[in-house]
Order: sequence, then structure tokens, then C-alpha cells
Amino acid sequence: MSRLYKLLVKLLIVSMIWVPFSVQSAMVGSDQVAASVPDRVNRDKVLNFISRGDVAKQFESLGLSASTAKERVNAMTQDEINRLAGRIDALPAGGDSTAAWVAGIIIVGIIIWLVWYQK
Repeated sequence: MSRLYKLLVKLLIVSMIWVPFSVQSAMVGSDQVAASVPDRVNRDKVLNFISRGDVAKQFESLGLSASTAKERVNAMTQDEINRLAGRIDALPAGGDSTAAWVAGIIIVGIIIWLVWYQK
């Protein structure tokens, strides 16, 4: 057991020599931490929005590739990202989807047919 302790002590001495002693630490204010979380969430929200298929198709129709759009988002300031994320939140959910209307009408038609003609 004594040999194990000696080996452990030697390993600790070697690791202490290799660890740099110039590491600095400082207090991080809670306002800095609290401000960085919504900023990261907003940046992710904008990146996820431009990664959507319909948005990417719209960009391509305007002559902008998805990778170029992501580069432009990464180059934006945090204030611009926050304003854009606010606009994304204000968009209507679902938008104008004619396919949803057609599917809804077909489903309602099938239900009416089943109820009416299956008596």
C-alpha cells in the first residue's frame, strides 16, 4: 500500500508542475449571466427560423443561399438579433396555408359522408 501512496504522490507532484499557475479568476455578476441567456436564445431563434424549409426557399427565390443568410445572422449585432427575434414572435402562427384548408375540408367531407350515408 505504501508503494501506491508513493506513486500517487509522485503523480500529484508532476501534475502540479505542469498546471499553469497564472490562471486568473474574477467574480461574474448575475446581471451578466442573466443578460447572456436571452441573447443566446434569441440568436438561436433567428438561426432556427432561417433554417426552416419555407424560409430557405424564399431566400433562394430572392437569390440568397441559406449559408449566406446564416453568415449574415452571425455578423449581426445583439440589438439587431433581439429586434428580429421580437418580429419572429409577432408573426401569426400557421400563416396562410391553403393545404391545411383543403385537408380540413376533405376531412369534414369524409366525416359528413360517413355519418349521413352509413345509416
